[in-house]
Amino acid sequence: MSKSKKRSTVKPILYSFLSFVLACTLFFMSLACIAKLTVFSRDFMLSAMSSEGYYAMVRDELRGELKNLGHASGLTDEFVDGFVDKIDIIKIENDYITAFYSGSNTLVDTTQFKQDLNAAIDEYVAEKGLNPDSVKEENVEYLVDSATSIYVNTVTIPFFSTFANFIYKYDTPLSVSIGGLALFAAVIICIIFFTNEYKHRRYRYLCYSTITATLCLAVIPTIVFASGYITKVNIATRALYNLFVSYFSSMFAQFYIFAAIFAVVSIILFIVFRRKYKKATGHH
Repeated sequence: MSKSKKRSTVKPILYSFLSFVLACTLFFMSLACIAKLTVFSRDFMLSAMSSEGYYAMVRDELRGELKNLGHASGLTDEFVDGFVDKIDIIKIENDYITAFYSGSNTLVDTTQFKQDLNAAIDEYVAEKGLNPDSVKEENVEYLVDSATSIYVNTVTIPFFSTFANFIYKYDTPLSVSIGGLALFAAVIICIIFFTNEYKHRRYRYLCYSTITATLCLAVIPTIVFASGYITKVNIATRALYNLFVSYFSSMFAQFYIFAAIFAVVSIILFIVFRRKYKKATGHH
């Protein structure tokens, strides 16, 4: 009698503990998957850029800054408009992001920009009928360097280069971690499922795990969105602000997607549990 009583007392505690461990495993596996799909994903960044008109805003900001420089250097607005319109901002940003995520380079390539600007200035001088010898080389060099600095600051995404080596270095370990957590979760599920002598209890403990994972995943973005911190962030340029809001809003929205998946699984497990429970107790 005492032995039977001990088993009936210990088993619920053991399975509850396993259910909790499984919930934690599912939660951390989801976090790793979200990181893989967002922070570690080049396509996610490019999607955030295109969805909020980032490229057009970068072009407008570059145009405005170069016009201010041109006013101080004697260049007309028409010259700046013509030059900026020829710049393929989308390709430049895509190349920059691709290099960033591949770990090959975190700096914006300025070679083509300088060549194009020098060529445009030479053409401008010729169109205006100016004597090329009257244009001081050091002045042109200063203008090109200043414009290049503006170009780099406009195209570059601040602080992201800090994480370039981190992303490149830990991308593979993150994938391995996801696989390891998935395998560990599968082992716990098998233990809960195949060692429970009562079928309905199998689904009950698994349901506990998925419900817990659902709540944990849902509460994080809820707190973030409710606080309004994402939209309150102070960023100097409109392009970067919109990119920041789009990027992190989409990232935290992934939490709801994973929470919804676990919620559906929880509902299915609960329905199966109720059916197995009624069958086991003889209720109809």
